[in-house]
Amino acid sequence: MAVDVIMPKLGESITEATILEWKVDVGSVVSQDETILEISTDKVDSEVPSPSSGKVLEILYKKNDTVPVGEIIARIGEETDTIVSNNKPVEEELKEENEVVESVVSKEKNKANESKNNEFSKSDKFYSPLVRSIAKKENISLEQLNSIKGSGYNGRVNKKDILDYLNSSNISDKPISDKVLTDVYLENKIEPMDHVRKMIAKHMVQSRDTSVHVYSSNEVDMNNIVLFRNKNKENFQIKYNTSLTYTPFILDAVIKAIQEFPLINACLDGDNIKYNQNINMGVAVALPDDNLIVPVIKRSEELNFLGLTRSAYDLAKRARSGQLNPDEAQGSTFTVTNPGVFGSLFGMGIINQPNVAILSVGSIHKRPVVKETEFGDIIVARSMMYLTLAYDHRIIDGAYGTKFLSKIKYFLESFEDDRIKK
Repeated sequence: MAVDVIMPKLGESITEATILEWKVDVGSVVSQDETILEISTDKVDSEVPSPSSGKVLEILYKKNDTVPVGEIIARIGEETDTIVSNNKPVEEELKEENEVVESVVSKEKNKANESKNNEFSKSDKFYSPLVRSIAKKENISLEQLNSIKGSGYNGRVNKKDILDYLNSSNISDKPISDKVLTDVYLENKIEPMDHVRKMIAKHMVQSRDTSVHVYSSNEVDMNNIVLFRNKNKENFQIKYNTSLTYTPFILDAVIKAIQEFPLINACLDGDNIKYNQNINMGVAVALPDDNLIVPVIKRSEELNFLGLTRSAYDLAKRARSGQLNPDEAQGSTFTVTNPGVFGSLFGMGIINQPNVAILSVGSIHKRPVVKETEFGDIIVARSMMYLTLAYDHRIIDGAYGTKFLSKIKYFLESFEDDRIKK
């Protein structure tokens, strides 16, 4: 009997996924749990393993097709098999497919627990369970694995890449010859947008056409926070095994401000305003391929400073290495984006739907500032930062948005050392 390969459900709200690449062709012989295709949702990319060993009898959808969750996308069986569905309900097939995916992840976790010194777990790159298994069996080191040029989506190393590496007789040490520069005119390069870029473009246009964007800006004196971080970042890393960046300071101030201005955390539901009871904080992360993703810190109001620091660091790290779960990149009620990390003084963000506001954080620069003292005005050097709030004028007026932004400024400028212990 042929076995159906089902488009898996990668998240609670995920209803469809796009096929990025088939790793097999009709007639290919595959092993159980071997990656047979890569898929993408509007949140994350994922590899789909084969539910059984056998020969690929039929591929029902091609590359770039968007397929509903639960649809049959391929069939696997023996070469002599007649292509027959296993007649199980789609819901049951979907459950089994998800169990296969979860089983692969569970096996990898168990391996990591059995050997804490497993060097592959230290890598920021994503390697499928099959690639890791081959590498371990063939005694390929992490350094060697990282040196393999991947031909998969976003440069991922697949089965063919690692087998080609093993079969190569030697690695050439010959230097690459210098390219001869010629005086020629180059034709314009044209390439299609990848799936993630297309989804970002779609969401940005949707947001522009949905929300009435208005902007308010303010400057913040970050001097106390800069001094505190410079003094404590090394000890913080040693004590908590987490980098101390400026992000948790900003998130902490935003959460406190939202609790006083709950409309900022709301969303529109037809003609009604829905007040979200939890603050699900979206934090925009730039990816190595120059795309963008927004992982979400769920129920962020329940976390203390250390919890925010660890959550933000963990989500950002896994986002950049392609290891986020789809549920971790959806459900935000407010979003923070930080163009300042790339040197921008300030930014003007596009609201992440269905949120009604987004905060853009500028870079921190030391510059002369006038300060009032009991002896008169003086000019001092301070570490200053611009904040820009984009908000939906359909439900948030300028006075409300500006007061909210001023409250963030207040919490940042009145930072006290003992707040990180709370």
